[in-house]
Amino acid sequence: MVKINAEWWEHLTPKPVHRKLKEVERLLNEWSRTPYGGHWLGSAITERGVIRVKPGQPIPVVQLIALGDRPMYIAPQMKARIGHRTIGPDHFGSGRPLAENELAIEPSIQVDVVTDPAHLAAAKVTAERIMSGQSLDPSPYIPGLQTPSLLFSAPARMLLAPKNWVKKSFVLYQHIFGNGASYPVDGYFYVGVTTRSWQKRWSEHKRQIETGSPQLFHRKFREEMEAGRITYVHHKVIGITDDLEVLYNTEEYLVRAHWHDERRLNMIPGGNSGLKYLREHGLLTPRVVPTPDERDVLLERWLRDNPRRGPPAPWVSEKWKDDEWAVAQICGRDGRLSVEQVRSIRRLADEHSAEVIAERIGALNKEQVQRVIDGETYTRVN
Repeated sequence: MVKINAEWWEHLTPKPVHRKLKEVERLLNEWSRTPYGGHWLGSAITERGVIRVKPGQPIPVVQLIALGDRPMYIAPQMKARIGHRTIGPDHFGSGRPLAENELAIEPSIQVDVVTDPAHLAAAKVTAERIMSGQSLDPSPYIPGLQTPSLLFSAPARMLLAPKNWVKKSFVLYQHIFGNGASYPVDGYFYVGVTTRSWQKRWSEHKRQIETGSPQLFHRKFREEMEAGRITYVHHKVIGITDDLEVLYNTEEYLVRAHWHDERRLNMIPGGNSGLKYLREHGLLTPRVVPTPDERDVLLERWLRDNPRRGPPAPWVSEKWKDDEWAVAQICGRDGRLSVEQVRSIRRLADEHSAEVIAERIGALNKEQVQRVIDGETYTRVN
């Protein structure tokens, strides 16, 4: 039986989705009784569970759609294609590596709420064309649209079998927006972290958008909205943790992995590399350690004070391309593993548990060791 944790549902989902909890549970219970649904559920409640997907196979996302006041329904699953935007693990308990073009995707739940009258009318026309076998309108625009559809998604495990306490957790999130074929995950995007709820951070982003913030994320959202090119805004929760080191490491990894994507709207590196960047370029004094939520404020202040200069060149510089320099930044801080410790973990992983390795090499804890084994941290260390 599928049971969503009510506390995490209210903490993670937008307010318009709160009241839909029972309806979502009912639909998930029905869907999980199908062959694929049962496979999805088994992986969703398993720690570090993923489903391997090749092009043409279903993406393990349960997409629930609410059109106005109509009953919700589960949409047909989208199929994976070459170039699908995702970053997942490449080390698995089975020891079997991914095949060419194969992806490892964590099962997730996505809710799409459509309330705008123009959008509802367009959805009705689309449904009628599909039912009658007609071709779809290729236009990505919806005339008269005022309110984009509201999407929310999160790994299913966070809602079905959470491990963390709501009040002691940090959130890694992604805001995605666009129209047409970019729906629901291929639009412009911004990766961020917060020590609060992502909804509070999003409300601050909205105020910055509305008050003319020069940050790339805010400026691009404003431009696209004014041009009528935003039909959806997708708030994607990527991870939850009570470990600030994990939060920063993962943000740094995601931003770096997407740095050459033209849709990426982050202006500076993520995680601790972002803090180092701010200090090196005079945006942050050496002794100040800002919270994750304060970094954008510092960057916006600098951009407003230097409107013609733009931000200094970030870590796509030659220094960051140098593995030796990058490893020195990654391993050079208190509480971080040394290069030799990382290499020892990989050498010992085939014969010893994370707990034994942690004790042997003097790591902070077994979780720090396990993240190295799983390929989540210290990936630049060879």
